[in-house]
Order: sequence, then C-alpha cells, then structure tokens
Amino acid sequence: MKDENKMKERLKKIGYTLKHKIAFLKTEKQLRGKNTLNGYLHDIEKPLLYLFCFWMSIEEIHKFHRTHNRHHVKNNLKKHPNDLLDTVIDWECARFTKKDKPLNAYQTLMKLYPEYKSTYLPIIKRYLPHQVKEKE
Repeated sequence: MKDENKMKERLKKIGYTLKHKIAFLKTEKQLRGKNTLNGYLHDIEKPLLYLFCFWMSIEEIHKFHRTHNRHHVKNNLKKHPNDLLDTVIDWECARFTKKDKPLNAYQTLMKLYPEYKSTYLPIIKRYLPHQVKEKE
C-alpha cells in the first residue's frame, strides 16, 4: 500500500509537470513568437525522474532539477540570454497551473528574487512591459 501511494503521488507530479510544460509552451509562443527546442525540452527530465528513479525522493528530484537547469536562478550554471528569457517565461506561466505560485513574472522577481533585479527586469520590461511599475 505504501508503494502504491508513492506511485500515485509521482503520477500526480507528472500530470502537474505536463500541465506546466503546456503553459510554458503557450507563454513562450506569446513572448518569443515561436516555440524553441529549449521550450519543448523544458522540465522534460522531471517526469522521467518521477517515473524511473524510485531511489530519489520527490524533494531530491526537485533539488536535482533546480541545480541542473539553467532556467533556475539560484545555481552556479552559466546563463545564456535565452536561459534568462526561459526563466521569465517559467515565472510568468507558473501562475496558470501552479496554485502555490500565483504571481506574474514581475511580481515573482520583486518578491522572491529582488537581488536579481538588474538581470531580469530589463527582460521583463521588454517582453512584459505592462507588468512593470512606472518607476522601475
């Protein structure tokens, strides 16, 4: 029974991730005008890890994902301009599928990552200017 509950939880996480991927692709299309290979591959390892890596807990999978993907802010990976826009897209679309993340991209930056304002605010101003307060 315990293993069955763990599998159910992992299947829910897979569905959650796939809904997020669809929202990411829609948001990417709106902001970039097209979908990219990065967009199609966004978070792709998470469902695979949930499905096949039973020795890893859900939290270990999340930690692995955050430390090995350039679209996550707090890791030591070198970021390319496209990765920075991927981060903004990720922040923007999270509110459409993740109840625990209701903020838009600008609000996410200002509330959760204000120390990265100089990096991400120009991108948000370019792609989502309506979100930015006038004094910024």
